[in-house]
Amino acid sequence: MIKKVFIDSDVILDVATGRMPFVEQSKTALALIENGYALGVVSSNSITNIYYVLRKISSNEKARDFIKTILKYISVITVDHDSILTAIESKFMDFEDGVQNYCALKNQCDLILTRNIKDYTFSELQVLEPKDFVALYGQ
Repeated sequence: MIKKVFIDSDVILDVATGRMPFVEQSKTALALIENGYALGVVSSNSITNIYYVLRKISSNEKARDFIKTILKYISVITVDHDSILTAIESKFMDFEDGVQNYCALKNQCDLILTRNIKDYTFSELQVLEPKDFVALYGQ
């Protein structure tokens, strides 16, 4: 049941920042990916956004170290011209979420893992919160 999972930055930031009450479910979801139950991907612009947030609340070195750690088990996919154009013309209210969605579609992801399901109302992909993703694997 390995799926290609697009991971929204909110899930990664839950773990990186210890954001309560979300950290435990997000950590469990990422652990499933780290242990090979699914293939995890994140967009290139998410990595820069994650770095920006972590650098602001900690330090350059800690932000870079965290990113190096997650890149051991999560792959980076690029955001391309077509994904951006499609997002601009889409029904997505939040442009960034539209970009993420079309990036995931273009890269043949099976689902989007996020805490903000309502932001992906117009997605053609299955969209799951960490707790529901974890439940798929009986955890």
